[in-house]
Amino acid sequence: MPMNINTLIIDDTVTYRKIASEVAASFSDVTVVGTASSGRLALKKMEQRPVDLVFCDVHMPEMDGVETLSQIKKRFPQTQVVMMSGISSRSAEITIRALEMGAIDFVKKPTDSSVQQNIIHLTKDFATVLRLVKIRLSTRGIAKEAPRPKPEPEATPKPKKAKITVSTPRVFGICAIGVSTGGPEALNKLIPELPRNLAVPIVLVQHMPAHFTQSLAERLNQKSTLAVREARDGDPLKPGTVYVAPGGRHMIVRNSESLPVIGINDQPPENSCRPSVDVLFRSVANVFGDLGILTIMLTGMGNDGVKGVRSMKRKGCFCITQSEASCVVYGMPRAVDEAGLSDVSLPLEQIVKEVKFRLNC
Repeated sequence: MPMNINTLIIDDTVTYRKIASEVAASFSDVTVVGTASSGRLALKKMEQRPVDLVFCDVHMPEMDGVETLSQIKKRFPQTQVVMMSGISSRSAEITIRALEMGAIDFVKKPTDSSVQQNIIHLTKDFATVLRLVKIRLSTRGIAKEAPRPKPEPEATPKPKKAKITVSTPRVFGICAIGVSTGGPEALNKLIPELPRNLAVPIVLVQHMPAHFTQSLAERLNQKSTLAVREARDGDPLKPGTVYVAPGGRHMIVRNSESLPVIGINDQPPENSCRPSVDVLFRSVANVFGDLGILTIMLTGMGNDGVKGVRSMKRKGCFCITQSEASCVVYGMPRAVDEAGLSDVSLPLEQIVKEVKFRLNC
């Protein structure tokens, strides 16, 4: 029996509620159980029938998206919440706050002058979100599916790749982090816990579009003793500083007059991603391969980063992956784990301790 996702749309704009509802209903595994013009009305509707997924506007009168999310998390913890955001700096800031609080993802409100183009953009974004929601519903046993027949045993079990062993660096010159879905929440728990005396720079790719990574960096900077900034082309790499790849652009590290600096470019996406973790990690391998690399692969969909980790492993790298149980989506860490490239898989709350141990701080 196909999965059925009961969905609620919350937006204070009649036109957008209509468009979002029609787009959501166009998916065969989605049932739009209602719409609401405010957070308060949505909560009342959620008391009347089960809801698996909520698309929630960021800006609303009476109760904004963050407050609505907070109430949903408290009263309906099994419900998945996706924020619907504009591209203003204020909307981006609120969206990042919502992601830190546990919203699983966000979609940008389309701004094309053509209604049909807006529908096309929104349909593409909803499809991405629904893939994520289906993964979470199926793995957590929330989806209302009929029992499936027991599958026939495979004739030949799939071989598991042997763990790749290389000498572990004793000193490190850089820390490189890759993260995607669930990233703001994970980074909010990781980066502020790192000490001021961190002796290496951190370079970080969070899959995110333009306009949002600046808000992410600012939020992390406010909470951290480390300096956190959205990276700019030519920035020199300094210890105790976190460089966040700008949304929609690739970030690399390169040598400039024998000193490592940040490079930003608009080369084509890799793994359908820009910024791409693989792009960053390959450059880190080239520049820091002889200096020791510590890499951390956090929650995210897909397999972006696994090729980059392999490149770093050839040069001398210690790799930490986030454990399945603590991931919003165990995709990117899984790819690294299954390739035999992870040195240790840890729950999110234990990664900071491991980083401090490896970096002697």
